[in-house]
Amino acid sequence: MDRKIYVVLTQTGTFFSRAIKLYTRYNYNHTSIALDKELKQLYSFGRRKIYFPLHAGFVREQIDGGIFKLYKRTSCRVYELSVTEDEYNEVKEIIDRFESEHDRYKYNFLGILAIMLHIPYQRRYHFLCSQFVAYVLKEGKIINFDKDASLVKPEDFDGIEKGQVVYSGLLSQYAY
Repeated sequence: MDRKIYVVLTQTGTFFSRAIKLYTRYNYNHTSIALDKELKQLYSFGRRKIYFPLHAGFVREQIDGGIFKLYKRTSCRVYELSVTEDEYNEVKEIIDRFESEHDRYKYNFLGILAIMLHIPYQRRYHFLCSQFVAYVLKEGKIINFDKDASLVKPEDFDGIEKGQVVYSGLLSQYAY
């Protein structure tokens, strides 16, 4: 185990995120994955335009830019996962495939309803943020959740095997 990847849970405080929090009663409602401790680049599914949440799909996020810059009080929890070189490379390759076809991927809005109804629901090229991170970790042979990836929610990352919390607090104050 000589490489690390990072799972980042956040709560921005946008109207959409507060509505989700009201329903789930969980502190975090967005999930991203990063390949470096500095979190220079996060990968996820979310809004592509800051002020228009319905235009959403595969996104690259920066902790000091985009929606996180607008919502400076964004809270987060960062998990560090120890992985082998091969696992790290596989995860990177999976993310690279998403990046190379980023316009093809859309946000799985119907998946939100499916999660609420506990119905596995997968659409080709459509993901929720937590579904995407679960998919990457499963395909990278790092973590196999005990449920369909389409049903994985941010709270399912609490206590993940191979992971340990390395930071919990304001994202704007994250210091690696």
